[in-house]
This record gives sequence, structure tokens and C-alpha cells, in this order.
Amino acid sequence: MVVFEVNEVTLYKMGIGWLSSQASFKDKEVSFPVLVKNQDDFLKTFHVDVTGDIMLSSIAFDTEESKDLEIDHDRDALTSIINILSGSRVTVDTKDEKNIEGKLIGYQIMDACEEASRLEIILMTDDYKIHHISSNDLQNILPQEEFFKKTILEQIDLLSKSKKENVKNIKINFTDEGEKDVTISYLSELPAWLSSYRIYNIDDKNAVFELWSLVTNNSQQDWIDAKIHLITGLPLSFRYDISSPWIIDRPFVQRPKQMGINVMTPEADYDMKPKVMPSTAPGRGAARMKSAKKMDRLVGLAEEPVAELYDYAAVSEDSAEVITTTESIAFSLKQLVTIKKGESALLLLHSAKIPKETINIYNQHQHATHPFKAIEVENTVGYGWEAGPVTLYEKGIYAGESMLPRVTKGDKQILPYLVEQDIMIKQEEFTTTKKIGISLSNQYYVETYLNTKTFKLELDNKSDEEKVVIAEVPKQYGYKINKKKMKLDSTETANFFRTKITLEPKTTIKVEVPTERKTSESVSIASISDEYLDELLKLETLKANQISILKKIKQLRKEKYKINEQVDSEQSNLNRIDNEYQRITESIKVLTSEGDEAKTRSKYVERMNNLFETMEEKRKLLEKQQTRLDEIDEEIYKILDDL
Repeated sequence: MVVFEVNEVTLYKMGIGWLSSQASFKDKEVSFPVLVKNQDDFLKTFHVDVTGDIMLSSIAFDTEESKDLEIDHDRDALTSIINILSGSRVTVDTKDEKNIEGKLIGYQIMDACEEASRLEIILMTDDYKIHHISSNDLQNILPQEEFFKKTILEQIDLLSKSKKENVKNIKINFTDEGEKDVTISYLSELPAWLSSYRIYNIDDKNAVFELWSLVTNNSQQDWIDAKIHLITGLPLSFRYDISSPWIIDRPFVQRPKQMGINVMTPEADYDMKPKVMPSTAPGRGAARMKSAKKMDRLVGLAEEPVAELYDYAAVSEDSAEVITTTESIAFSLKQLVTIKKGESALLLLHSAKIPKETINIYNQHQHATHPFKAIEVENTVGYGWEAGPVTLYEKGIYAGESMLPRVTKGDKQILPYLVEQDIMIKQEEFTTTKKIGISLSNQYYVETYLNTKTFKLELDNKSDEEKVVIAEVPKQYGYKINKKKMKLDSTETANFFRTKITLEPKTTIKVEVPTERKTSESVSIASISDEYLDELLKLETLKANQISILKKIKQLRKEKYKINEQVDSEQSNLNRIDNEYQRITESIKVLTSEGDEAKTRSKYVERMNNLFETMEEKRKLLEKQQTRLDEIDEEIYKILDDL
């Protein structure tokens, strides 16, 4: 049996790996085990490299999905086999008799009163006799027909596959037998490798930086003395069903019920000799890659000289070579690594000296009364740091932990790792809002406000050493540091304002961080009050035409107020007259046309007619006044367009 050993592993940060396995053998066909979940990735990405004159012929795999397992291997294996052989010709041996030939009809379960149920097979011999053979007496059953022998073998094969259903053997065929070295490379789902860091404080200005990686082997093979490459890049990769048969639905055409076929008389002789097709050599594996070009493939670049493509630098002499590109970083471990399946390993990738500064950083949301001791490190190693946990050591002793975000080369990063209990800090927050101005902006009256938020900190250094504290206060949208009032240096991050404060030994100081922002509220001039309109007219920044327009608007608004007062008065009178009209109408309904009632009725009718005429006049007046109000609004908006 040929066993392929994994000799090279390339892992990416997004859950895939490129595996290379190698074996030497003479066989014409070998089996290569692949996890079922990785079968499609293997088939769409595999690369076979063959040395010598022998070439790759084909790669085959089992796509049979229609066969069902009929052997019940858990409880009733014998009855399952009897069901498969039912109707076939068999030879049966019992304890008392050998070579009983006949056709197996089936089986039945016999119930006995004093003993457990027992199985009996039913066999019909050539003389048409029906035999009942107890399973206790049965020695063996031999199938006689080839079809049923093949069926039993297929079922046993399916049973074997069901026991190891997570692995499928890919059959790799070659053109001939003979000694050959074969390397099979393919994509596989593998756990993403993880970055982990160590920082050892040496002195006040320097630290030793170590990059470790956690690698997990959950493949079906051990990695014995394998070359390991770890890539930070994120190549595009996807799942694709390439292994299952692609059945295309075709239209069904009804065949004709009757066909008339004409007899064809050849008009010329036909050359019936088979044509000789030009010989085509079967496809062979690609030429072996040189080791210098393997790394090109790892980072997804064309096969060109390494020196022309990479800013190559062997950063570490005892762990890994580092190849950086604009897209990724490749760590190629110099030593061979063994990681057995189901195991994980921590691998040291790089170690270097980096500059650092010890500081304390305070954030009230992280700790209300104490800052965190931290170091500010500079990435001078020549490549970007991936995100991951970092453990810090002082004098060789564990000091604390932090989370390192992604840091590009040349950048600095603050890493808090320990609560500094020698420094006590109190922080308070004060806010104010003040109107600082009004203005005219197109058709709007604008009020401007100054919002201030001042953070007051009291810092108490109880130690005998000078301490440097970076105080972080939250930054809200639109707020900026008031540089005129700010007495200390400050910087701005995405979420915080940072102030650097130096604390003398055994001292307490107070610091203010003043921040401010301007906001504004606008209202259409058409809807503001006369008081606001008067405020606008007092502005010294107004131009002559703006003053003229605002005064005209004010005059139109006075006319509008006057008309509104008239409308209210006329509407009140109209309502009163209408009430009197309704009352007289009700009175007329109860008066008769005879005697004194007739005289009273006549007076009411005359009064009602007079009231009706008065109401009509007032309604016309109200309509005229409403028309004027609409005209005034249109004039105001038309005038506003000239601002």
C-alpha cells in the first residue's frame, strides 16, 4: 500500500491550507485519501508533479450515489444477507448434512413456548422439497450465481465505506508501472493560524519582541518533518460542487407511432477503412517547481525571479524567512516541523529588538480611579503585525497581557497590561451651552450656540518616581480641543482626546481638558416672530438691500396682522348674525298666517331677509380679506427669493 507523506504545508489566515504530499512507488494506480468535506476543493485545485518518463493518466473517484446499504450491520446482518440472496441458487451446509443445493426462498422467525425465538431459513431443493433449516444448525451459505456474489461484495464495500464515510479514496492512474516520485498538492479546509506575541522588557528604551503562531492539524494525515509556510494574505477562495454528476434536464420528444423508412441506394462507394487518428500523448504532470519559485505560488504571484518581486530579507537567522509584499507576508520556517493529526503546535516565527517607552494610560471607562501601566512600542521589524494577544514580561517574570491590533510597519502602538496602583485619578465632567450669535442665511434666521464640555482631572502620584500619564477623555461628534485654554500637549484619536501629563514624585496636580463645538438652529424667516425679525434688523453685517427686504417683510406682516384682526372680528359678527337668523327661522315655523301671528310672522320674515343680506355682504368681505392674506404670503415668499 502506497502512503503519501505530507512534506509541505502552507496555511492562510482565512481557514484554508495548501498541502503537498510525496511518495515513491512503482504501481500504475494508487489511492489517495481525501476527507469527503475537502473532496471538491481537492478536485478543483489539485496539482500532480511526476518525475521521470512516466506520466499522469487520469484521476478517478467514486460518484455512485444510487446504491443503498441493505446490510443491517448493527442487529440483523444474517437476515439482511438472506433477503439479498432470496430467489438465488445457493449451497447450504448444516451440522448434519453438507452441500444441500437449492433455491433460497427466505426466512421466518419461529416462536417457541419455552425458548427464545429462533430463525429458520426456507430452502427448496431440486426435487421441489421445502426444507426448514434452523439458524442453530446452519453452518454456511454459498451463493452459486455470479450476480448475487457481486451484489454481496458491493454491499460489503458499501458497508466498509459507511464505516469510514468521512474519507474518500481518489484513484490516481499513471501511464505505466515503474519507479517514480510523485508530489500531490491541493487546497484543503484547515484552521486559520493564529498570531501570538511575547514582549520582554530589557531596559527603559528597548524590548525583545517575539512572534509565535498557533498551528492546528485537523487533516487526516500526520505532518512529519514538513516544511511550514504561514501566509497573512487573503486570497479569494470558495466552495464549489465539482464532484457530483451534473445532470442536465432535456426536453422529452414523443416518438412517432408509425415510421416509414425509405430504402437508400448508395450513389458511390464508401471508404470503410478506419481512419488513423494522430497519436496524442496523455497529459503529464507539470514540471517540478524550483524551491525559489514555490514561494511565488504561495503568495499568488507569477513565476518570476524572487529578487525582482520581493523586498526579501532574512529577518531571523534561527526561525523563519520573511517575504513581504504589498498584499501579504509569508513566513517560511527554516526548520522542519512535525505536527500529528489532531494536534496543535506553537511555532516561533521571529525574534527582534524593538524600541519602547513605558507610560501610564488612563481611561475612566476602563478603570475609574487608576491608570494602566503600558508600553508604547514601535514596529521596526519590517512587516506589519497581525492582530493577536501579547504577553509582557518584566525581569523574566509575567507582568500582564494585552491585545495587539493590526499594526503596520513603522507605526507605534500603546499596549496597557497592568493596573498602576501608585497613581490615583479623579475625573469630573462639566457642560455648558451659550448662544453666541445670530445671522441671516438665505431665507433662514440662524442662531449659533457654543457647547463646551470640560474634563477636570485630579492626579495623585503616591510613588517616589516620576510618572508619565496619558489621559484619555471621550471624544463626541463635532467637539475639538480648545487650544487657547489647553495648557498641555494633546493628540486626537478616532474615539479619544489624549493628554500627556508628567507627575513629579509625591505630588498632586489638577488638569483641565476643555473641548467645544459650535451648533446652529435655523428657522425660515417666513415663520419667525417679530422679535427675531427685529434682532436680524439690528445686525451690522446686513447689506442695504437685505435691510430693505426685511423691512418690507415686516410691513407686509403688519398688514397681515391687521387683516387677521379684521377677519376675526367679521367672523365673530357673522357667527352672531347666523345664530340670530337660525333663531328667527325656528320662530317662523310655529307662527300661523292669521291675526296677530300673521303680523309678527311678517316682521320676522323682513328681519330674516335683512340678516341674510348682511351675512352675504360679510361673507364676500371675508373672502376678499382671505384673498389678500394669500397674496401677502406669496409676496413674502417672492421677496425672500431676493435675499
